[in-house]
Amino acid sequence: MVPSTNRYLLQFCSFLLRFRWISLAVVGLLTAAAGSQLPHIQIDNSNESFFVTGDPTKERLDAFKDTFGNDDFVFILVDVPEVFDAGTLQRLAEFADRLEMETPHLLSLTWIGNVEWIEGIPGGILIEELIPETDLPPAQLSALRNKTLADPLYRDRLVSATGQSTGILMEFENYPDIGIDPRKDVPPVILQLVEEFSDLQTHVVGGPIMDYVMDGKTAEEAPLWMGGALLGMCLMLILTTRSVAGVLVPALTVILSVIWTMGLFAYLGYTVNLLVILVPTLLLCVGIGDTMHVVAEFKQSMNAGMPRHASLLHTLNLVSGPILLTTVTTAIGFLAFTLTDLKPLMELGIQAATGVFAALILTYLFAVPVLSFGAAAESDKDAGQTDKSRGQAPASEDIFDHLLNNIANSVINNKTAYGLAFAVLTALSLVGVSRLEIETNTVQDMPADDPLRVAFNYVDANMGGSMSLEFVIDTGAENGIKDHTLLQKVDALQTFLNNHPLVTQTSSVLDQLKQMNRAIHENQPQAYTLPESRNQVAEYLLLYESGGGSELEKYVAFTYDKMRVQARTRSIALADTRQLQDDVHRFVEAEFDDSISVYGTGGLAMFERIADLIAVGQGRSFLFALVAVTLILMLTLRSIRLGLIAMVPNVLPVAASLGLMGWAGAQLNMIGMVLAPMIIGVAVDDTVHFFVRYRRYFSQLGDYDQAYSKTMRTVGRPLLFTTLVLVVGFASFSFSIFAGPRNFSWASMAAFTAALLAEFMLVPVLLAWLKPLGRKDTSPSMLANSP
Repeated sequence: MVPSTNRYLLQFCSFLLRFRWISLAVVGLLTAAAGSQLPHIQIDNSNESFFVTGDPTKERLDAFKDTFGNDDFVFILVDVPEVFDAGTLQRLAEFADRLEMETPHLLSLTWIGNVEWIEGIPGGILIEELIPETDLPPAQLSALRNKTLADPLYRDRLVSATGQSTGILMEFENYPDIGIDPRKDVPPVILQLVEEFSDLQTHVVGGPIMDYVMDGKTAEEAPLWMGGALLGMCLMLILTTRSVAGVLVPALTVILSVIWTMGLFAYLGYTVNLLVILVPTLLLCVGIGDTMHVVAEFKQSMNAGMPRHASLLHTLNLVSGPILLTTVTTAIGFLAFTLTDLKPLMELGIQAATGVFAALILTYLFAVPVLSFGAAAESDKDAGQTDKSRGQAPASEDIFDHLLNNIANSVINNKTAYGLAFAVLTALSLVGVSRLEIETNTVQDMPADDPLRVAFNYVDANMGGSMSLEFVIDTGAENGIKDHTLLQKVDALQTFLNNHPLVTQTSSVLDQLKQMNRAIHENQPQAYTLPESRNQVAEYLLLYESGGGSELEKYVAFTYDKMRVQARTRSIALADTRQLQDDVHRFVEAEFDDSISVYGTGGLAMFERIADLIAVGQGRSFLFALVAVTLILMLTLRSIRLGLIAMVPNVLPVAASLGLMGWAGAQLNMIGMVLAPMIIGVAVDDTVHFFVRYRRYFSQLGDYDQAYSKTMRTVGRPLLFTTLVLVVGFASFSFSIFAGPRNFSWASMAAFTAALLAEFMLVPVLLAWLKPLGRKDTSPSMLANSP
């Protein structure tokens, strides 16, 4: 009697075969609809895109922008023979004017020609542009040069101490809340003007530029990853199936699943980032297994002489349960990412899990109808391989069979040695994991010779740093920042930051107050200090604003309850950002009253927050995948002990891959966070096949070694080929210019290789030692218990 579940399944499959043209037409229409959405996919690698709604770091940055304006900036460093030359200044003025007129969302553009200068004059204070005219005689230019280079507010900020480099600082208004990322409008205009003024030697850095370049490189690499993975897997399919259908049907099925998945989420308005762009290639690698199993079993049935439709029904009756189970476990591995607080990882988990189920659906709606076309039966030319798949002795053995037999014999005769070897490997892996560091600075992920990284490094070395960390001082009281005692403490903080090895320069409203004090005291250099009282602070601020000063709103809140101190840094690593934040925190605790809140925000603070979320999310998603898959294995194998042992070849590869990264000095970024849950979700597929078959043979033979040997002879070969397909597929990421995908590539390949080795060499040792299925028994009663 056919079980009701199988009966319904067979009825559904018979329906598919009867209406196969309709099924293919539906697939065609859905594919066309999904494909029409692909051009609407938009890439967003901005830092803000990483955070979910309600994240405190994101909310703090939003509050900063509401108070002080956008923290985004673009800095253009220009190398010239001499800045204070009439011809050079004229050309720089033309460049700056074009940038100011044509760049969208620009709030202000500051360069040495229009920077604010405060000077005391008889009867008052003069606030004007430093160089109101560029066509000045040499003597006047020389005087301007000396005056500018003597002022700490301009030296090595807008002009180098040598006078041979100058900077153009572009600051932006808060971007309108329309579209995916309005700041994408900014870089093309700037870069086009840089090209127009190619006679100027420029180096362009800043958040919008970095995101724009990253988006472009991501878009360029994604087709290469997918194409490389597809080509490699097709070559492996040719090797393993040796048939046209065996190559084309799985490949087309998984390609359609990619189109369906990406088209669906493009329609839903999801954006693509450096993580989500992995989804197509991931689906190619992990989604192809369902159809491979169907094609392989179908080929065996056809070779046995069954009619084509009967072969398909027989095949689906055998493999539907296993491929549904492996689809669920793989999806669990990806859905574990939804437990993180990083938006790109959550979206990757949802999209990849959806794609895995899309591949399963297409196996029935597309692969099965396509396989139903053709001759009634195939030749017997692959009978040898059919015999092997059924557990019978093959007509002839090839190099793979000899390899598997040699592995089985070696493990059976050297259990202690293999057990000790894996114990040492596990210990070394755990030590390596402890050495692993997290890095979220995107610039650090790029090749040393990449033009963007070269520009960042050049600006870091020659002009004040390419990044910044913003510190907000919140008094909680209107006019609170006018307090003279507080300003002295802020001045001490600014001095502390200026002397910090990680900070290149700072700026705050104190700079304007000191300039005003100097101007009041007849421009004496020694008067470049804070006003002497609260009343003087209020007077200077009023005098500054009434005299035409325009910088105040950048540094103080409208109600004077908050102020900012900007600390410019080089493109520092995450560990340096943490060190700087910790040093400032200790200084504030020692010097500031508890009523004053001082906190960091901006781009570097967001990098730090992303790293924290990676650390927490890695553990949370790994634990979820571990528990969920363990429960599924226990239920599938109907044994708690066997289920726990079955998790060994799924957990060990995680430790091995992360440990290898730690020993190699590779850093874990957001892409690396995908590793642990994904490995468990994918590696468990082979575990299910190995343990189900092993348990069946032990029930028949009553001997652990014999059951292992027979398992290797039957399922060892497909497990080996499945791993080869995965390794070849993930190798495509090794062609990335970014360190993250490259590390992800070889760590994944190492993990899947370690999973296979643990399956073949460690699991049989543990089963023989722990005997979860009972003692050896070759009696007829044991044989009678065979399911």
